[in-house]
Amino acid sequence: MLFELFPDLWIGPILATLSWTLLVALSAWVLVFKTPIFNRYIEFKIDAAFCTMLNIIFVFFMAFMGSDFHENFQSAQLALVKEKAALNRLLHAPLPAQLSQQTKVEVSHYLENVINTEWRKNLNRQESPAVQNALIALSQILVNNQANCASATTGNCVNDFIASAYFRSIDELREARDYRLAIGALERQTLRYLLCIFLAFNAVVSILILFRANRKGAIIPLVMYGASIWIAFMIVVLHAEPYVGVRGIAPIALEHLLDSIKTN
Repeated sequence: MLFELFPDLWIGPILATLSWTLLVALSAWVLVFKTPIFNRYIEFKIDAAFCTMLNIIFVFFMAFMGSDFHENFQSAQLALVKEKAALNRLLHAPLPAQLSQQTKVEVSHYLENVINTEWRKNLNRQESPAVQNALIALSQILVNNQANCASATTGNCVNDFIASAYFRSIDELREARDYRLAIGALERQTLRYLLCIFLAFNAVVSILILFRANRKGAIIPLVMYGASIWIAFMIVVLHAEPYVGVRGIAPIALEHLLDSIKTN
């Protein structure tokens, strides 16, 4: 929410969660101590069990969000591992020298466009036609070879076992890429963030009501609880966008693979 509109601001999630926490704390303080709504609790104490219940609801909702986001984050990391593994299998396939060189060239094209366009520019929210063309070109290398072998116009024929493994690696590469793009294009979670802020607001109000008769005594509990809310918000939000923010997954593994191709 808001910070998602500025994906290049790497500290955006931290600033956003800090602003949410300050907004919740200040709004709750004004509502409890600056309005007459809760004046009755100066003489009558609110049941602490009610305050505990609101906090438990907030904690459970945060745990649900955190689990969902963390699963997507882990899946994004796994997709990157599978993508690199598929590329490595293509590069080390036992092909004739000419076909191996063609494969290396097309893998380089694939990596350059994935890193520069899909990852850095589009944050994996939109695919690049150049990457799709590189995948087609990789498949076409053996398709042309098998067609030439069928017509007996070449001596560099690849046997069916190697060809099958080669095409299977391309299919796995496509699957890993599609999964990466699917995670990057997940619907933004604005409604969940709003619900989370509302539950945090309710919890803070309930805590401040306990100190309605002692405004100064409420400062330290508010600061301590506000800090806890900020940390909880931040932990959840930093995993909400796998490719954005301080903990955003970077294509370092793919960059290393591209560098190794260029140096060999």
